[in-house]
Amino acid sequence: MGRSKDLSDFDKGQIVMARRLGQSISETAGLVGCSRSTVVSTYRQWSEEGQTTNRRQGVGRPRLIDAPGQRMLSRLVRTDRRSTVAQVSEHFNDGYGRNVSQHTVHRTLLRMGLRRRSPDGVPMMTPDHCRKRLQWAHERRNWTLEQWKKVAWSDESHFLLHHVDGRVRVRRLPGEVMAPECTEEREQAGGGSVMLWATFCWETLGPGIHVDVNLTDAAYLNIVADQLHPFMAMVFPDGSGLFQQDNSPCHTAHIVREWFEEHDEEFKVLPWPPNSPDLNPIEHLWDVLDQQVRSTPAPPRNLQELKDLLLMSWCQIPQDTFRGLVESMPLRIAAVMAAHGGPTAYSAGGHDVLARHMQ
Repeated sequence: MGRSKDLSDFDKGQIVMARRLGQSISETAGLVGCSRSTVVSTYRQWSEEGQTTNRRQGVGRPRLIDAPGQRMLSRLVRTDRRSTVAQVSEHFNDGYGRNVSQHTVHRTLLRMGLRRRSPDGVPMMTPDHCRKRLQWAHERRNWTLEQWKKVAWSDESHFLLHHVDGRVRVRRLPGEVMAPECTEEREQAGGGSVMLWATFCWETLGPGIHVDVNLTDAAYLNIVADQLHPFMAMVFPDGSGLFQQDNSPCHTAHIVREWFEEHDEEFKVLPWPPNSPDLNPIEHLWDVLDQQVRSTPAPPRNLQELKDLLLMSWCQIPQDTFRGLVESMPLRIAAVMAAHGGPTAYSAGGHDVLARHMQ
């Protein structure tokens, strides 16, 4: 089998992609036709340097920051992900024994794949949350797609009239999106927004309606009785449906629980682990709506226009989009188990992951 230096750039790219998609070292070696040690060294080079290609020796001017210097830069960045180029350059020059400009440091970081990006938001997690999420995933690890097709997913979401960017950046490699130091815990924001409630299942989109930002127990009960009930009766007339909702106070209020108990023979409520938006595929439909709003040629000028645009966009979501998200459930379960109940790439927005499921 070939050694690392005998592999083409395409083969090395295949190694990186296979490992990122969860293939084992042996499976990757068999796919590319190389040794297991080559897989390990190639993937390690990509993880540390952001590249797998070898620069031709003896051609052109030597780089001011050589391989040991790049390793030092990598350590400095990993020590403080929020450091600026000026700060990285200062620490680098102090420890490297030579003075290089910020421009050179910046170009080297870019060549290594360490670009500044906004930290992805993940839910706040406690050890108890992780334990309950892991237990939930473990109990459903063998569910088939046919079982997931029986679930009606629901949620509420705020949509801001004016997009706000906190301008916080971290420097990371493409594969480090879920590294703890590259994420940022966020809480839901309110005010200056429209809130929607919606539900869908593999078969079809359900109703999407505008709700008050401060959703009360009584208002949510009206949604369940007037919107959800006829939807479940239409899609699951045999009573086999499961309704998913998170653990918001209005969802678990006494009057709401009583209503569900009275209609238990028509459909059942799916138990839900805490802080688990990554397990709810409707979260990514909210992303679809937000992207459509931001890309419209005539942005909404007020909250009423925003509401109208959101409701219209909800009805136009392609079937392949929401079905692909339901079909991603086995992978979501596997991701939670691999993270031992912690945050997954799906909870960070997961735009590249989302794109694969919606193709």
